Amino acid sequence: MPIQTSYIGEGHIYLGLRSGGPMIDVGQVDEFKLEVSEETKKLKNYQGGGGLADRVDLIDSVSVSLKFRSLTPANLAMAMRGGVELLTSSAITDQNHTAYAGGFLPLDGIGPTGVSVAVNPVAWTATTFKSLGELVKPTTGTHFYRCTVAGATADTEPTTWPTDGSTVVDGTATWQDAGTMALSASEYQIMSAGIYIPEQSAKIAITGTPVKVSYTKSAGDLIQTLVNSGDEYRVFFDGINKARAGKPLSVDMFRVKFSATKDLSLIGDDFASLPLTAELLKDDSRTGTGISQFCTISMAR
Repeated sequence: MPIQTSYIGEGHIYLGLRSGGPMIDVGQVDEFKLEVSEETKKLKNYQGGGGLADRVDLIDSVSVSLKFRSLTPANLAMAMRGGVELLTSSAITDQNHTAYAGGFLPLDGIGPTGVSVAVNPVAWTATTFKSLGELVKPTTGTHFYRCTVAGATADTEPTTWPTDGSTVVDGTATWQDAGTMALSASEYQIMSAGIYIPEQSAKIAITGTPVKVSYTKSAGDLIQTLVNSGDEYRVFFDGINKARAGKPLSVDMFRVKFSATKDLSLIGDDFASLPLTAELLKDDSRTGTGISQFCTISMAR
C-alpha cells in the first residue's frame, strides 16, 4: 500500500545574488509558492466522432510568490529595485531652512536628536529700505525684530533695541521686538524625520521665515528606490515538514528574477507584509541528462 505523505512546511528562506556573495536569511515569510503555467496544443479529430486526435502540453512559465513579513532594508531594497546606503550618526550645525507656521520641515537623515531652532534674520544695514514684515537682527543681542512701518533704515544703528515687545524707530522704518531668535522647545515638535511648527507660532510666519537648525542625525539605513534594474537571485528554502515529524526538506531555485512589489502598505493597524512575485528562469550552466536547469526539491525519507 502507498504511504500517505502529508506536508506542512516551515523554515528559512535565503537569497543571494547569482553574481556572488552570501545567501542572506530574509526573515519571516508566511507564503512561499510555485505556480506552473502550461500552454496546451490540441489537435481536433477531423475523421469523425469528435474529440481530440492529439495534444501536447508545454510549460509556459514557472512563477514564484513570496510574502515577506520582515521588512528589512535589504528586503525593501530588493522589492523596490533599489540600493541600501548606511546612514551614520553625525552632527549638523546651523543648517539653513525656511520654516512655515503650520508646516513640517524635513531634515536630513532620520531620528533627529539634540534639535535647536533659531530664527535667522538678515543683519541690520544702514540706509536700506525695509518692507512691512521683514526681519532684522541687530549687531548685538539675542532678539530679532519685525518691520511694522516700511521705510529706510538710518545712517547709524539704533543704540537701544527693546526686548519687551515694544518698538523702535530706525530712520523712516519702525521695528517691533519679536522675541529671542532661539525657539524654545515648546515652540516646535520634533518628529521622526524633521520638525513641525505649530500654526499659532508667534515667531514663524505662515508665509515663511528663515531659520537655522542644528541637530544630530541618528544612524540608520537609506533606501534609494528604483535605481537598479532587476538583479537575478538564487533562492534556497531550508525547511522541515511538520506533518512528518519535522523531517528535512529543501528547495533550490537556481535563477530567479523578481518583479518590483505591487503593494507596500505604509500605514495600517496590523503587521505589514511585503508580497513579491518572480519568474523561475533557465540556468544554462547546469547541464547533464536528467539535471534540472530550474529547481530541485530534496526530501528526507
